[in-house]
Amino acid sequence: MARPTTETDLITATAQPRPYWSANKALYAAADTSALPVQGEIQIRPAPWTLEVYGTMDCNVACDHCNADERNHAYGQGSMPLEMMERLHVSIANMGVRGVQYCGGGEPLLWRGGQIADFIAALPRETTRAGMASNMTMGKVLARPEVLDKMVFVEVAVFAYDDATYEAVAKVKHGQSRMEKAVRAVLAARQEAGLATPAINAKVIINSTNYRWLRQIYAWAEATGFDSIHLRLADDYERRGGGFVLDEAQRTQFRADLEAFAAERGLTEWADKIGLILGDDNKGVTGTHSHCWTVATGVNCWVLANGEVYICGPQWGNEQYLIGDLNHGNLEDIWGGKQHQQVARRLIANMGLSRCYELGCRHIKQSIAVDQWTAGAAVVPPQAEFEQRHAWFL
Repeated sequence: MARPTTETDLITATAQPRPYWSANKALYAAADTSALPVQGEIQIRPAPWTLEVYGTMDCNVACDHCNADERNHAYGQGSMPLEMMERLHVSIANMGVRGVQYCGGGEPLLWRGGQIADFIAALPRETTRAGMASNMTMGKVLARPEVLDKMVFVEVAVFAYDDATYEAVAKVKHGQSRMEKAVRAVLAARQEAGLATPAINAKVIINSTNYRWLRQIYAWAEATGFDSIHLRLADDYERRGGGFVLDEAQRTQFRADLEAFAAERGLTEWADKIGLILGDDNKGVTGTHSHCWTVATGVNCWVLANGEVYICGPQWGNEQYLIGDLNHGNLEDIWGGKQHQQVARRLIANMGLSRCYELGCRHIKQSIAVDQWTAGAAVVPPQAEFEQRHAWFL
């Protein structure tokens, strides 16, 4: 489907063999906001549109490309207490949060042996949907109609094609076979229940161990039945220097393999985005940006396993950007409060120093889309496309 020229592309390090929806999905949230603040003002929505929940900072695999290892250890690889998780989900329902994405500094399904699935099943479907990023080695707990009916997507980390190659990357045995059984169980449960969602996507992560396995990984993912297959290179976000990022010779080899494979299989989205996938193209935006609409209106929220609450993902652990703590109150008490307002102003004031707009942050792209809309240069996408665009999640 051709997209209108007024669409603002959401630049990402991910490509996939189907059209990627743009940042204009943020216009659903903008239109739902009673009054957008002018630039420089802060006016927080009654609830975040999208909430990321990190129930645990622990993981059951040890991927050599993990970009969260140091952060997880800094948080003691802790897990959220059951009482706190229960309170948080009461807040989600009371506040009317639209999309809840269950992540993990580690693996979200590791929280209390997969009990997070019960919380997903209990979400109020008329207002709220769930998504998840998971390695799916424990994913069979999701294969229940009442769970899948509340979910929009499951993003599955894929970096191997059999148990031996999985162990080479993740240092655990039988990981690939456990993941495959779980993915097939979820797909079968979805089909049996007659559900169209969640989309079960393979997020193929390429590192210095598996960069020659693209064909085999793709063949495995295709045969397993994933709805789509994304592709990205591992990044050394923590500057660990672990050697998992491709060196120049490996990048050259991977580029040649990717170009040939994309041509053979007709994967035009991958072929067109090779520069983006390999990091040759600038993901950010040009010019100076001094406003972030998603921060100014309170669109996004992150809640960590220890109860800390943030409104900007890259600022975890930085006390000056902490808006509250669930150990001292509920999300309703924190959201929109004095500390939240102060942090929002501080984040926007510091955009010139952080230069986050140069790094490809999706929220800058979404802010540009909102600016276009308020100027009359863009329209809110049709409501019929809300589900396709995964617009529960910004």
